[in-house]
Amino acid sequence: MRILIVHNHYGRFAQGGEANVMNAEAQLLAEHGHEVMKFERTNAEIYETGTLTKKISAFCNLRWSQKSYQEIKKVIRSFRPDIMHVHNYKYVLTPSIFGAAKDLGVSTVLTLHNYRLACPGGQFLRNGSVCEDCLDGFPYRMLWHRCASDNFFKNLAQFYLYWGTRQRKLLTPWVDAYIALSDFGKSKFVVAGLPKKKIFVKPNFIDDPLTVNQQRPSPGYAIFVGRLSKEKGVDILIDAWRDIDYPLKIVGDGPLLAKLREKTTPRISFEGSLPHVDSLQQVSQSGFFMLPSVWYEGCPMTLIEAMALGKPVIASDLGPRQEMVKDGYNGFLYPPHDVNALQRKVMELIENPALRDQMGCNARSTYVENYTPEKNYTRLMDIYRYAISRGEQA
Repeated sequence: MRILIVHNHYGRFAQGGEANVMNAEAQLLAEHGHEVMKFERTNAEIYETGTLTKKISAFCNLRWSQKSYQEIKKVIRSFRPDIMHVHNYKYVLTPSIFGAAKDLGVSTVLTLHNYRLACPGGQFLRNGSVCEDCLDGFPYRMLWHRCASDNFFKNLAQFYLYWGTRQRKLLTPWVDAYIALSDFGKSKFVVAGLPKKKIFVKPNFIDDPLTVNQQRPSPGYAIFVGRLSKEKGVDILIDAWRDIDYPLKIVGDGPLLAKLREKTTPRISFEGSLPHVDSLQQVSQSGFFMLPSVWYEGCPMTLIEAMALGKPVIASDLGPRQEMVKDGYNGFLYPPHDVNALQRKVMELIENPALRDQMGCNARSTYVENYTPEKNYTRLMDIYRYAISRGEQA
């Protein structure tokens, strides 16, 4: 099969979770003998090198870029793919790429890495708490609340793109199959207006890290890995740790780093942003993994990595995490923003090494059963076959 994989990077190339998933899937498909071509653009073309005129032009073309339309057509005519799989089209590529594929008779798949087709801000988050007000299809509230960004013009751009996409029926005339990362995500997209039969659930995956690092040293600390931004809930985690006499390592960087350092305690250490292999090593030496995020998230790669390494997870009880973390089996769930409940779950794992070990074994089993490359490949090919069959019927 000839597969064209398309991705619009948010910043520089090969940065971020969506880019990691895109690259992993491309490699997986190539390893199974498929001919894969990647077509990539980046918003850095606008933010970092664009003149004011270019930025204004990009805003005007958010709903439809004739340049991207022609570029994708040229690529499709040259590569002649059986299917085009898009991971992101915001802001440079725009929805015009789906129109180009449709005009040339190429079936398309869109992975829904976030909730952008159901929420103009993409996160169902406002002022640090879950908000689904715009799920009814009327997103004007976001202009008042500035849910997507404190910057008015960035917020306006998000609204403009979302409203244009909704006017095109959430791309349903062009997209043959959508990939949601969880049953929870699928349910939200159905409410937003996507046809249920077109949405397939396929979580993310990772290569087995234990094939590289077979030894799991004795646990000596809890660990958080991720971006230090408000939606990740790290401030709540630090508040909970004030009365916990057990080491906590925080791996990552982000806009809240300085503020979080001011709140820290002697038992908390900031490790900064680490290379991926070093981050995995830190997780492999931990006792358990923390995921205090206050938004739904999609399918966190860090959570999958922790389970693959046999680490129980303590996570806020939101969205897809109810599918990934079975409370009392491979970890614990607690009500988001509830510092006392979080403390109780942490202390239960600290004080019960046998329970921690058993949950770690269960977490490893959860990875093997759901998040391996082979499991993912089988699901992905089923989705491709469905999309191609729909394209042939059109």
